[in-house]
Amino acid sequence: MKLVDWDLGNVPPGIAWGGVDEAGRGAWAGPVVAACVVLDRPTIDRWRHVLDEVHDSKKLKPERREVLASELKAILPAWSVAEVDNLGIDRENILEATLAAMRQAIGGVQVKPRMLFIDGDRAPRSGLPERLVVDGDALSCAVACASILAKTHRDALMVAMDAVHPGYGFAKHKGYGTPQHQQALRELGTCAVHRLSYNPVAAKLRPSEDAYVQVEQALEACTTHAQLQAWVTGSLRPNYGRLRPIWVDALRDAYAQRLLEAVRAEAQGGTAGAE
Repeated sequence: MKLVDWDLGNVPPGIAWGGVDEAGRGAWAGPVVAACVVLDRPTIDRWRHVLDEVHDSKKLKPERREVLASELKAILPAWSVAEVDNLGIDRENILEATLAAMRQAIGGVQVKPRMLFIDGDRAPRSGLPERLVVDGDALSCAVACASILAKTHRDALMVAMDAVHPGYGFAKHKGYGTPQHQQALRELGTCAVHRLSYNPVAAKLRPSEDAYVQVEQALEACTTHAQLQAWVTGSLRPNYGRLRPIWVDALRDAYAQRLLEAVRAEAQGGTAGAE
């Protein structure tokens, strides 16, 4: 049975439905990515010859996966991809980060489905009717479509990261814990896109007190919301792979306090200006 037929047998007639899946949950570096796609019967009737080629992204060759992703983006009624980066993963934990990425992807589709098939056994609680489907990318066409979009999007990100952080082999292993990646961690230590909450990665951390002082001083110089946002991008992220988790926690606390102060100051300034 084709995956499309499974979908048609599990949705009421006349409604649009969605599929949600993630990529990168088990990787040691980079973001976790989630995708949501929307399907309906008219799309299947018109593009059945394309949708019949859809399978679990892990079972497709990379070249075929890329072609299918381009075709799906052109024919699907709606689709959306969302990311939670390594800082968010370390802050929340990988499960919560994955569910957050799923909610963002669901919220990003322009055509709202009447029900969702979610790959796995944990619901993102999007506010829409959700049906959990373990190994959903091997059963549901909608979930498999989401799997393809999430996987190709994340792979492209990791290829780009390989150019920024050479030596780790991100373009080849996409951040997973392969022997090549393990060897690179032994030789180079961690970099800005590694997930420091993962034990095999944390064990290779080479913390730098100089980097911490530099990042801390840069934070102390921030007084506005815009400056704080620029600090995250320009100071915290580039140095993240050299910071102890306890330092990161302290920086987060200080950032939250400064953000609160900046918001209050800007609100007071706006009130004064209105007067």
